[in-house]
Amino acid sequence: MTTHSGPDHLVISEHPMLRRFWYAACFSVDVTTEPVARTVLGTKLVLWRAAPNRSVSAALDLCAHRDAPLSKGWIANCHLVCAYHGWEWDAAGRTKRIPQFPDSPHPTKSGLTMVAAQERYGMVWVCLDDDPIADIPPVPEYGAPGWRVVPEYEYPFACTAMHLLENNFDPGHVAFVHRGTFGNPDRPELTDTEVTREPYGIKTSGEVPVDARPGESGATVRTTVSKVYAPFFGHIHITYPDGLRHVMVKAITPVDDTHCSLAQIVLRTDAEADRPAADILAFDVAVENEDRDMLESLPVPFPLAPHLNAHARADRNSLAIRRMWTDLITARWLPAY
Repeated sequence: MTTHSGPDHLVISEHPMLRRFWYAACFSVDVTTEPVARTVLGTKLVLWRAAPNRSVSAALDLCAHRDAPLSKGWIANCHLVCAYHGWEWDAAGRTKRIPQFPDSPHPTKSGLTMVAAQERYGMVWVCLDDDPIADIPPVPEYGAPGWRVVPEYEYPFACTAMHLLENNFDPGHVAFVHRGTFGNPDRPELTDTEVTREPYGIKTSGEVPVDARPGESGATVRTTVSKVYAPFFGHIHITYPDGLRHVMVKAITPVDDTHCSLAQIVLRTDAEADRPAADILAFDVAVENEDRDMLESLPVPFPLAPHLNAHARADRNSLAIRRMWTDLITARWLPAY
C-alpha cells in the first residue's frame, strides 16, 4: 500500500491555489473583431482586442451595470460595448461611455474586473490570480531554427483535466484505445519508463511501439521524453528511428470540475513537402476523438488516492503524476519554471 497524504479525490474547485497558474484560454487567431467567451476554472471570461493589431484584453464576462454577459457585445471605436445598455470600456476595462447620459460622471464601480492575459505560442493565456506561482511553461522549439509549427485546434472534453493529462502520459492505452490510428493490440508490450520529479513537475522517458505516425503507415517506435509542467501542461518530445523529431504541446485548461479543453500545437523538424500539415492535423483529430470516446465514459471525481485503483508496472507515469498533484494541493511542494 502506497502512503497517501491527501484527499481521496481531486476536485478542481476545492483548491483555489490552482487559480495561480497560467492556462491557455484559446488560440490568438480566435480573438479577432468580436469578443470571445471562455470559461476557465469555472470562471466565465470575455476576451477581446480593442483593434485588430492590439493585444488581447480579458475580464470577467459580467457587466457591472446589470450583470449582462459582455461576450454578447461588440467592439466599436476601440471600445468593448455591452449589448444590454450600450456601456463602453477601453482595453484596460475603464468605463468610457454611458450613452443614456454621456456627460454625467461614471459610477465608481462601473469598470470591468480585469484578468491577466498574455499571448505566447499562438495562444492566449490567462491567470485568475494576481500572484502566479509560475510563468507560462517553456517551449524551446517554438520559433527555433529547424522547427516548423503546425497549429491545431481547441479540443473540448467532457472529462476532468486530470483524466486528460494522465491519459496523455499513459503508454499502456495506446495499443488499444488507438487501434484505429497508430496502436496495435497485438503489440502491447512496453519497456519500463524512467520517471523523475523535476522542479517544474514530472519528466518521463521510454519507448512505445506504434503502427503508424501522422499521415503515414508502417510500424515504428516512438522514443519519447515527456514533461508535465504542473499542474496540467504537457510537452511531449518524440524521436523516430529515421531522426524525425516531433513535439506535441498540450495546454490543458480546466473549464470546470467535469470539463476541460486541450489547445494543441505540433512542432516538427521536417518540412511541409515531407508531410503536409493537413495530414498531421487529420491524424491528430482522429486520435483525440478516440481518447474522447474513452475519457468521457470514465466516472468523476478523479481518484487521487492509490487505493482507489489497481496499478501495474506500466503505471509508473500515472502514479508519479498523482503524487505530484497530491503534493501540490497539500502545499508540500510548489513548482518552479
